[in-house]
Amino acid sequence: MKPSKLHLFGTFVQLCEFALDKAADPELVLQAADELEKAGDADGGQAIRDLVSETLSAKKAKPVSNRVVHLLGEELTRSSRIPVDRETSAPLASIIGGKSLPTEGPILPPRLAGGIESWIVEWRRAAELMEVGIEPARSCVLFGEPGTGKTQLALWLAGQLGLPVILARLDGLMSSFLGTTSRNIGNLFDFANRHRALLVLDEFDAIAKLRDDPNEVGEIKRVVNTLLQKLDERAERGLTIGITNHPQLLDPAVWRRFELQVELPKPELDARIEIIGRYAEPLEFSRSQAKLLAAILEGVSGAEIQDVVKSLKKSWILDGAKLSFAERLQTVMGIHAARVPGDAIGILNLPLRELARAFIEHYAFNTVELGEVFGVNRTTISRWVA
Repeated sequence: MKPSKLHLFGTFVQLCEFALDKAADPELVLQAADELEKAGDADGGQAIRDLVSETLSAKKAKPVSNRVVHLLGEELTRSSRIPVDRETSAPLASIIGGKSLPTEGPILPPRLAGGIESWIVEWRRAAELMEVGIEPARSCVLFGEPGTGKTQLALWLAGQLGLPVILARLDGLMSSFLGTTSRNIGNLFDFANRHRALLVLDEFDAIAKLRDDPNEVGEIKRVVNTLLQKLDERAERGLTIGITNHPQLLDPAVWRRFELQVELPKPELDARIEIIGRYAEPLEFSRSQAKLLAAILEGVSGAEIQDVVKSLKKSWILDGAKLSFAERLQTVMGIHAARVPGDAIGILNLPLRELARAFIEHYAFNTVELGEVFGVNRTTISRWVA
């Protein structure tokens, strides 16, 4: 028996509903409505249009994340229209929220971690502060060397506050067309100010340069003035985090627009050990192995440590257990030479017995710890270093 027209139409509607649920372009579904109307089925076309309208309304009702911070403005959704550069049509920002935000922040020194937690508590208890005429801090600049976790911290903070992120790389707002950069900045801030979200301005130094720099033309001075004006406007409306690797380039007037200034340092020994443990999972380095690697990587950023640990994990899988941890270090560190201090590279190139002596002399390791590193008993280590 042939299916009825009503049955076929019902199936067609289900297909349209499935496509919309899978984030298909609504315009494509509306084209189907147009075709139905051209074929004389005005009711069918209207039914499809109603379906599109209802689906879009339902999506707009869903925020990107469950918010903790109560700010004025519209909920930011994945269907929110991001402003674009007029000349290139490139989006001025990206939206990150929900499960896309990191569940762990960077490993920070205890006092700094306490300060960050205090800011989170400020916003979670904002109503209590406002009752006595105090507002939580609305702006922060994160600065430090590359790889210290600034962007990760900004995104993790958004997750802790229940806010989606509008992430803009300010070097991407720069344009060779006169006046376009200022317009891009204005459009970005106007978009951010309409929504409940954390605005993260990455590569902040691309625009926020010293206005009295003799090497810059007058246009950059106008751009910085626009940025300052927009930061002042946003101070009453939303949360903003600026990120820079080059704090010395920031205009003093820009610094004054941020209530909090947080420097993320390179990790100390204990923090490096913790970072190694985090990124080694699901493998597990012994305490002695992690301690040695952390000692060798003195002065290295968290991101660089992650890269070295990734190479060690690959070696563990590809080479199996035939190499001791010390031999694995010798193999892996050769391809990370720029990340390792010069004296450590020299030490790692020594033969195994000399290497054991060097670890005792330079890193104050004992024979038990070296046994775990070299995969032999302490008696053998004692014989090597005698």
